[in-house]
Amino acid sequence: MRKKEKAVGMAILAALTVMSLSACGSKNDNNPSSPGNSASASEQSSNSSGSGEKIKLRVVTITTDENRNHIMEQYIKPNVTKEFPNVDVEFEPGGGGDDMANKMKTFNSSGDMPDVFWDDAGYFTPLKSADSIMDLTPYITKDGFLDKYDVPDALKHVDGKIYSLSSGSDTYFTPVIFYHKDMFEQAGVQVPKTFDELLKAADQLKSKGMVPATTQGKGGWGPQLYLLQQMIQIGDPQAMQDLVANKTDFNNPAVKEGAARIAQLVKAGFFPDGIANLDYGPAMEMFTSKKAAMLLMFTWELPNLAKDDTVDFFPFPGASDKYDSSKFVQYWGSPLNGYAVSTKTKHPDEAVKLAEFLAMMDAKYFESTGGQVSLKTGDTAPEPGPLMKKFIDWYNPIPTKIPSLALNALDSKTSAELGSNGANLLTGEYSADQFNADMQKTWSENTWFKQ
Repeated sequence: MRKKEKAVGMAILAALTVMSLSACGSKNDNNPSSPGNSASASEQSSNSSGSGEKIKLRVVTITTDENRNHIMEQYIKPNVTKEFPNVDVEFEPGGGGDDMANKMKTFNSSGDMPDVFWDDAGYFTPLKSADSIMDLTPYITKDGFLDKYDVPDALKHVDGKIYSLSSGSDTYFTPVIFYHKDMFEQAGVQVPKTFDELLKAADQLKSKGMVPATTQGKGGWGPQLYLLQQMIQIGDPQAMQDLVANKTDFNNPAVKEGAARIAQLVKAGFFPDGIANLDYGPAMEMFTSKKAAMLLMFTWELPNLAKDDTVDFFPFPGASDKYDSSKFVQYWGSPLNGYAVSTKTKHPDEAVKLAEFLAMMDAKYFESTGGQVSLKTGDTAPEPGPLMKKFIDWYNPIPTKIPSLALNALDSKTSAELGSNGANLLTGEYSADQFNADMQKTWSENTWFKQ
């Protein structure tokens, strides 16, 4: 799921809880009810097509993980024709991360924008500068779709406009450390409560011939989206809050120490060899096949991983007495994450309805798996499984939820540099001092807060 989409609604938080894929096999999977807008999509398309011929809408979606595959195959495809009988919808996979960003930038510069697409802070600015992304506010206000959100203000960008529609599930994703209980037991490892204990656990696991932990390192994905933030946050949560708010920079000692902790993990052999080139899928496979004892990942993977009863999770352990995992947590999400509409579309009414439909399908899926969403679906959510309940009970009461740096403080250049420098940091051949120096230069040129 792609970064950004800026946080702003720190206030929302009610709890993440995304879900048990087993629920996907329920009767709702293949027949979720339609969004139920004031005017149906079929009426909209019939009224505007005039000639009776089908209009065509092109959609570029993110295709990064199993959740996205399930939403597309079990919710969107089985229902889009029923919802839009007079529209020929062409779906185009966009991938995620830099692949999606580069694709959207190419579409924008070549004048080949899709009608509907997944928006992201990484490429929002150039789209907005080129007047390629629509302000959805008047459309979703008029048809009542905005009223379906528990916290509608959370959809607003810093300029007060709404550019993207989402399920609201992103706010409930956070990075944790998943682990195999049986592998820990075999190595005599206790769940670490401090950063030093985490390093000690890695040594114990290695002594038993086990790879301690894995995550996606390719493109600097891990450092960019959560690892740097976690390593800063576990030492000084206030410094992390200040960095997201542009009240400090990479000269801050606590920020520097965060990068140094990543270098320390690499040096300690915490990650597998070649971590800087390890992609998302192979990283997941390493953990699910028990080739690695731990997985550093967002809780959007919790539903899939919960199917293995040897899997559990724990919060990132603290590196100072300033941090308490019951008081501070990073949360994913941004008002820019979601389905957007191009200003270039020839069918704005239908395109907006399609974006609403896609957001609703996302919400229905995540809710069906036990997750919380802020977009009201009208469905009855199932009871969460044991692992999800553990997560909810931990996450919901946390008083300070810190927005993700990647989605709420970086323009496209700064984001790309963080990824590139983060990947270099994972090689073990690029020092934390150099990382901080390079990032300070890039940060000083960051235009995010000038929007």
